[in-house]
Order: sequence, then structure tokens, then C-alpha cells
Amino acid sequence: MKTHDAWMIGLIFLTATACNGDTVVRESGGRHPDPVVTMLHQGVIELNESIEELKHHIDELRQLPIASDPRVQELHGLDLASWELHLQQWMVQRDRLVSSLNAIEQAHAAPQDKAAIGAQWSEGQEAYRRTIEQLRAHRRTIEQKRIDVESQVLEQYFK
Repeated sequence: MKTHDAWMIGLIFLTATACNGDTVVRESGGRHPDPVVTMLHQGVIELNESIEELKHHIDELRQLPIASDPRVQELHGLDLASWELHLQQWMVQRDRLVSSLNAIEQAHAAPQDKAAIGAQWSEGQEAYRRTIEQLRAHRRTIEQKRIDVESQVLEQYFK
């Protein structure tokens, strides 16, 4: 939990900086803000908002009363698992945007190290792609299972 708290504090700081636009303006020397950096900052802000909304939704799902029907309980569990994976995916995406912003900032601060920073970013990008694909595959499996269980629940009405 301590790592999560540290990440959140860092993200709050990054979001505050993004909202102020200090980094973008300072790095561009008073010229127009870099559109890529602006896009990344906006993505972080939007993902932070979406993550908070989804956390609230997941908390509401957890508060629902337990159904007596085991299949309905299973549906509820599958819904919860799917939303939790979706949350995890958004958090990974947000963390990747933050990492990209950090890499850009490092490249601006040390232009002589751009190639090494770029290589490190590329390695991280490959790991990010693998992680996202694993999360998507797991979500698809859960969603397919949910469709199957939902069909079983609904079929009882047509027998």
C-alpha cells in the first residue's frame, strides 16, 4: 500500500504541474507548449478522473447485497472482476503516460543522453504492450464467461 500511496502523491504532483502548465511553458522557453507533452498531460488528467470514477463504481458494486442464486452471485463476481481488470488497465496506461512524460523531461534536461533515454523508453514500451495485451486477454476471458453464465441465468425464464 505504501508504494501505491507514493505513486498517488507523485501523480497528484504531476497533475498539479500539468494543470498549471509550468513544466510545458518553462521547457519551451516561452514558445508554444509542446503538443505531445500537452496531450500526455491531458491523458494523465483524464485517466486520473476515470480511475477515481471507476473506483467509486467498484466500491458500489462491492456494497450490493449478496443474491441468493449462485449464478447471480457468479455474475456479480464476474462483473466485479472485469471492472477491476479495467481499472488495472487504466492504471497501467496512466503510469505509462507518466513514464513517457518523465522520459521527455529527462531528454530535455540531458540532450546528450537522448539515445539512452529513448532506448530505455522503448524497452518499457514493449513491456507495457505485453502487460496491456495480457490484461485485455484476461478481460475477454472473464467477459466470455459472463456471457455464458448470463445465458444460463436467462434460460431459466424460457424453460
